[in-house]
Amino acid sequence: MSRRNGYAFFRQYLYDHTDEEHKANSTKLCELMRENGYSADSRTIHRYALQMQEEGDDILYERRRGVPSTYYVCSHGWDLSELRILIDAVASAQFITREKSDQIIGKLSKLAGEWKQHELTPNVYVSEHIKADNEQILVSLEEISYAIRNKKKIRFKCANHNTDKEIIFRTNGTGEKKEDYIISPFATIWKEDRYYVIGKSVTRPEAKCVSFRLDRIMNPVTLEEDAEEPDADFNLQDYAEKFTRMYGGREAEVTLRCRKDKVDTILDKFGMDAEIFNVTEKTFDVRATVAVGGTFLAWMFQYAGDIMPAGPDEVTEMYLEMMR
Repeated sequence: MSRRNGYAFFRQYLYDHTDEEHKANSTKLCELMRENGYSADSRTIHRYALQMQEEGDDILYERRRGVPSTYYVCSHGWDLSELRILIDAVASAQFITREKSDQIIGKLSKLAGEWKQHELTPNVYVSEHIKADNEQILVSLEEISYAIRNKKKIRFKCANHNTDKEIIFRTNGTGEKKEDYIISPFATIWKEDRYYVIGKSVTRPEAKCVSFRLDRIMNPVTLEEDAEEPDADFNLQDYAEKFTRMYGGREAEVTLRCRKDKVDTILDKFGMDAEIFNVTEKTFDVRATVAVGGTFLAWMFQYAGDIMPAGPDEVTEMYLEMMR
């Protein structure tokens, strides 16, 4: 086998099996190299270690007269806290199946090395009932990402469930009984453990932008046809911010009157740029642009009067009508 392959084996072994508390000496490393088909002696091992240092790896060695030199990796490239965040995110993501979550967590844990990966079990509890039961979304995500990178249109079907929990396909909104949607995808958004794709609809050209949940998209196919560019006045960042606030309904600027202890709730929902004014001893007002519809009204209702519309009158009336 080539010297380069021998170096790759040496480097991978150190990353997988050594750290500050678990060092490998040159005698053991030479034996392992030979057992796996690579020629090696103490000079080879030391040359490989120096090469790792030259390439930026955080490796140290200890050389003492009369005893084999020892080698180990100080940093595996990831802090345990960084890996733990990623593992918890994978464990809690609803769109990833339990089996796939376990596979990804296993791969991430190995980045910590043999002796620390046992410390990286997920720290979050996720109900089995909210985890996805198929991996279609991962296939859809890969296909849509490919289309976005290559600026191509995609075609897909959009699925829902009926009362028998069977998958049915939606029609594309053209008035005809057609199930295929065609869009020019701009980007994907991850919001509240759901992935969405946003883009410009070919079947609904009157809409500047449309969005679909990836777990509702079935069998996406990248087309040869080039994707359309967004309208000149379309701002992706602005749309994404509004989309993550609320969706469904006509966009409008509203004023909300909130109890003083709901400041964090408002900032969590609308961001640190939220315009807060008219502050009194017990309440404050906030002005925000949202999509006024059932989703927005239902969001307010969960706060049982602590967050209520203060204008415009049309929105206040919608709120009161829902209350009635």
